[in-house]
Amino acid sequence: MKLRLTPLNLVSSFVLVSIGYQLFFPDENKFRELDSIRLIILLILSFIADQVFRRYIPQLKRIWLIEVLFLIFVAVLMILIKLYVLS
Repeated sequence: MKLRLTPLNLVSSFVLVSIGYQLFFPDENKFRELDSIRLIILLILSFIADQVFRRYIPQLKRIWLIEVLFLIFVAVLMILIKLYVLS
């Protein structure tokens, strides 16, 4: 088994650690439990996207480039949605 480290793999790991932190150290108002549901959805989506990119792109350099561009696109899209739709 070849272990290939990718940006979405790193994001999935970070989200998994964030979920664990929020579940073990809850706050008084229980707002972190609501955030952990969002993070679980993000974890599932990033894992699936990583597997799709790994399946269709054989070269590791191209995976890194495409996944970094994908993460930048998603971040910009989230900011635009937050600014224009949710305000």
